[in-house]
Amino acid sequence: MYDFDPKTYRPISPDVPVEEIAKAFQRPRQQTEGVGLRAVNRSEFTLIAPVIQPTGPAVFRERAEKACIEAPYWENRLGTVHDLRVALVNDGQQVLFCATYSDEFKPYVLDVIRFATPWIDHMFTDVALGYPGLQSEDAIPYIAKYQVQASVWYGGPNPEASPRDIGKAVAVAKAFDDLLDAAQS
Repeated sequence: MYDFDPKTYRPISPDVPVEEIAKAFQRPRQQTEGVGLRAVNRSEFTLIAPVIQPTGPAVFRERAEKACIEAPYWENRLGTVHDLRVALVNDGQQVLFCATYSDEFKPYVLDVIRFATPWIDHMFTDVALGYPGLQSEDAIPYIAKYQVQASVWYGGPNPEASPRDIGKAVAVAKAFDDLLDAAQS
């Protein structure tokens, strides 16, 4: 998808060695069954939907704090989300939903429907114009209508690791540090 040949590529800045660019390049590609870019085991999801006027922006702002407080709970149920952003954009005319997740598009969307419907519906019902609710048979067509593909996207460091892999690695590192601390005492 992106043409990168280290032999002929010229970096934006002449101070950056092309070898450094080549070490970090992740070669994004199209999702297998959906819109969005994918690099190694990470994918991007971007949705921009129209907001109900004039009431939608106020409803979104009223619900945003609770949605933010509960985000870790709902995202941990999924176990594949690296990061998520939801915001009103264009003076409240649209709502932007962006996520980076592990796995392919279709399993991700099905997991969001299975594990996070109440949370997503809390953010989008009475906010996004025509939003049918995730349990509706119209949910997937609604997503397809408003989903866009990023033009520039970076999957982050260690793109092969899922959030669960990262969580396990952090737990092992903490246990090892605790063991070292105990041995030094």
